[in-house]
Amino acid sequence: MSNAATQGLVRNMSWMTFPNLIVKPAWFLFITLVCIRYMGLAEYGVLTAALALMSICDGSLTLGSSPYTIREVARDRSQAGLFFSNLLISRMVMSLAAIGMGLGIRVWLGTGALDVVVFAGIYVFFRNLLEYCRALFRAHEQFQMEAGSTLLEKLLVIGAGTWALLMAPSAASAMMGMGAGMGLAFLGTFLWTVRRVAPFRLSHLSWDFYRRALPHAIPLGLSSIFVLLYYRTDSIMLEAMQGELVTGQYGLAFRITEAMVLLPYIVSSVLLPRLSALRGADAGAFNRLFRRGIFGMAGVATLAGLVVWILAPWFIPFLDPSPEAAPAVPLLRILLISFVLNAINQMATTHLTATHQQNRLAIILAAAAAINIGLNLLLIPDLSAVGAAWATVVTQGIILILFVPALRGSGA
Repeated sequence: MSNAATQGLVRNMSWMTFPNLIVKPAWFLFITLVCIRYMGLAEYGVLTAALALMSICDGSLTLGSSPYTIREVARDRSQAGLFFSNLLISRMVMSLAAIGMGLGIRVWLGTGALDVVVFAGIYVFFRNLLEYCRALFRAHEQFQMEAGSTLLEKLLVIGAGTWALLMAPSAASAMMGMGAGMGLAFLGTFLWTVRRVAPFRLSHLSWDFYRRALPHAIPLGLSSIFVLLYYRTDSIMLEAMQGELVTGQYGLAFRITEAMVLLPYIVSSVLLPRLSALRGADAGAFNRLFRRGIFGMAGVATLAGLVVWILAPWFIPFLDPSPEAAPAVPLLRILLISFVLNAINQMATTHLTATHQQNRLAIILAAAAAINIGLNLLLIPDLSAVGAAWATVVTQGIILILFVPALRGSGA
């Protein structure tokens, strides 16, 4: 890979890293320390379960439009307006359907708090649309635009969420404020996208586009669904089987590892459009870039996991000094194993997406989701949150094992 290409990757990662170094710590402190201190650990469990439920419902209906758009528009940027106009509309319709689905599941589970689910649905609706706008930024490798959008989003969501908590310290109030902030962030990002990256025109709407796009996008969408299932189902099942307090303890540990996923998220976001452009054009550069990414990620993620494992007994009391939060320490240490495996798996997922192996990816993740749900059903009744944590670790390990022959077969 040339020096210019390497410099471009470094520049893109810098644009992704800089705003996230500012907003991610602020977001982490808001979604853990601020929320828990104001609403309590049990109410925090309600918020965690509602967000998990709506994320699964919404993610199950996005049809893989973001990675498909990044891959295809990175190769032919003249198609940006066609993709943006058609797929943003489809995401709007599907996200509205997801809110109804989430309410139906909540009623079926009988866990109450429907207002929290509605507000969580609104928040996830706008987040879904906002993320699709960012897919266009990534396809054009305009990561400075994503940086601006990220800063705007977190400023509005944290600000509105904090204000709502001050007015009424509850999960429903927090979600209502966060949803309002996310809506404003989407509006600003949408206007930015239309003016600078891709036109949005109703005249671009075409059934023929959907007919051609869906067979390629749906396997990627299924992959996202299966990831959400094994990544979010545990919180929903914990609330139903063990109650809100245990869900809050698990949610506290989960939020820490979720914040750490920023590292593989940045790297995979930058690599996908570049790997997509290199596929078929320069196989040697493609393989060198991927190997550099996956081995580097494995080393950095392991180091980060060890540091947080050591600091866990001090970190959890900082976020919540109450005795009720103490079980989050061993939960965090178990989930850190999952974080390391997940970081490696994200690199492999990026490779399979860039090389059009979306069907194989979907099959692997479908098997993993089924295994994860089965493990949660088996382990949670006896081991509670510890069982859910180990189910996550085992699932990530199985995914990694299944990825190895897929990567070898493609020459990685």
